[in-house]
Amino acid sequence: MYNYLIRRFFQMSLVVIVSSMAIYFLLWLAPGGPLDELKMAGAADRRSRFTEADIQRVAEYLGLHRGPVWGYVAWMTGEDWFGAIGRSDLQTSSCRAKDTTCSHGVLRGDFGVSWNVARGQPVGDVLISRMRNTMILMVGATLISLLIAIPIGIYSAVNQYSRLDYFFTTFSFLGTAMPVFWFGLMMIIMFGGNQSPIYKVFGLPYLPTGNVTLARAPLPGSLLGLLGAEPRSWLDIAVHAILPVTVLSLLYMAGWSRFMRSSMLEVLRQDYVRVARAKGLRERVVIYKHALRNALIPLITIVVFQIPGIFGGATITETVFNWPGMGFLYVYALGADDYPVAMAFLFISSVLVVIASLLGDILYTVVDPRIRFN
Repeated sequence: MYNYLIRRFFQMSLVVIVSSMAIYFLLWLAPGGPLDELKMAGAADRRSRFTEADIQRVAEYLGLHRGPVWGYVAWMTGEDWFGAIGRSDLQTSSCRAKDTTCSHGVLRGDFGVSWNVARGQPVGDVLISRMRNTMILMVGATLISLLIAIPIGIYSAVNQYSRLDYFFTTFSFLGTAMPVFWFGLMMIIMFGGNQSPIYKVFGLPYLPTGNVTLARAPLPGSLLGLLGAEPRSWLDIAVHAILPVTVLSLLYMAGWSRFMRSSMLEVLRQDYVRVARAKGLRERVVIYKHALRNALIPLITIVVFQIPGIFGGATITETVFNWPGMGFLYVYALGADDYPVAMAFLFISSVLVVIASLLGDILYTVVDPRIRFN
């Protein structure tokens, strides 16, 4: 087992290095960026204050004068590495002017500063500021989905072709095929705002759909006003999270319950399950002790890769509900040409993917004693 983990560590390190290179070079080659905007402004208006010298000065300040190869090295190791090899010309002008070590670098846990999203602020602080909202959304949706999808999948497999099995199967097909943005908009129309049918027709309190970070008093008729939630309190955040968590939970449940049902049906047809029943064991013992553990293997493969999703958030759902999480931040950073924030998001996501892959392999040995890495 230890030899396997050591081999996997080296493999993971190689994958992370290759993915980091792909992230940097693809964003470097992508059209747009702060320099292109300055060049277009100068070409459109010759009286513009942005001259070639100004553009070169901005490029040196942002570190874009180094080119893709040296830029990648600076992003990974920090600018003080150039001083150690006698290439101070590759350092940014701000680094030389302030006479600092400029020791930021991905290998040191520092992703530099934001260009546009939070100009001048460390990228790590920008990500941490959105992490809480994303964790509330993704962890809540994941736990709710697992607690409901697994029992539904087991029941559908044990009671195959029953009425409830047909109902759950239809629900899973609809949930899998339903576009996320459309479902989110329908939830907003039905339950969000004082013009929703739940409030105008049935007189029930409506749910908020706006930005959870806005400090404003709850409106009359809303669930926030009924509960008397203070702005930015935990109760306020929980009520704001009801609609996006519900949308994600239903979509996850639809797919995960289907996977659980298929896996459970395959296991229930195995010989060792027939032998357990022939021995006179109770059906509950056969299902939960002998069949369930092996049926969880395909579901583990899916769920462990939800770990990067917990960090990355649900981009479409956060955008539809204006939820200030990591997915919304990533889309905003790409639109604002804030490459340090976008690269940090993609790099951390790639690291979490390889960690999730290793965690899945380890969990296989827990649920299935036949699997051993010797």
